[in-house]
Amino acid sequence: MATKLFISPQQIQQTTILGGNIDKDKFSFCIESTQINTIEPLLGSELYDKIVADFTADTLAGNYLILFNEFVFPITKFESTAQYLKIAPYNVANGGVYKHAPDNANVVDVEEINTLSEIYHNNAQMYVQRFLKWICKNNLTEYKTYQDEVNAEKNITLRGGLYFGDRFKNSNCDDCYNGICSCEL
Repeated sequence: MATKLFISPQQIQQTTILGGNIDKDKFSFCIESTQINTIEPLLGSELYDKIVADFTADTLAGNYLILFNEFVFPITKFESTAQYLKIAPYNVANGGVYKHAPDNANVVDVEEINTLSEIYHNNAQMYVQRFLKWICKNNLTEYKTYQDEVNAEKNITLRGGLYFGDRFKNSNCDDCYNGICSCEL
């Protein structure tokens, strides 16, 4: 069964650096990959499945609609774009792997591509941090940091970020103290 995409390729093209002439098949899989590798670990399987079901049925409402519009949608958009930017220069075909270089254009070096990708990844991470604060204040019964082998505490980390240990956890928050909340992020 194909995964229902939270954002269309056209929506990404209209709101990011990705041009409208990019074939949607070239980056649709990045959207699906982001949903599975970033959104599901962030929400946990139970909440992710509820969001997918309600989104597919067009019945998102209340805090679930807020969660989708303010966090899931932008994280998916920015992380999918970051993912695609890293692989966009490459093509794989019967002849092997190659870089496409159009006439009258300069091929951008890998360092510049990585910098551009990091900009979009950092935008996604900003929404991840906002989500972690939001979920502490909005109890959704389906949200659990560990379920069905998905562990949000282990899977949602900043790329190239720093770990400061437990010293920044809120000692007044039982959930935060027990490692299932992120109030102080």
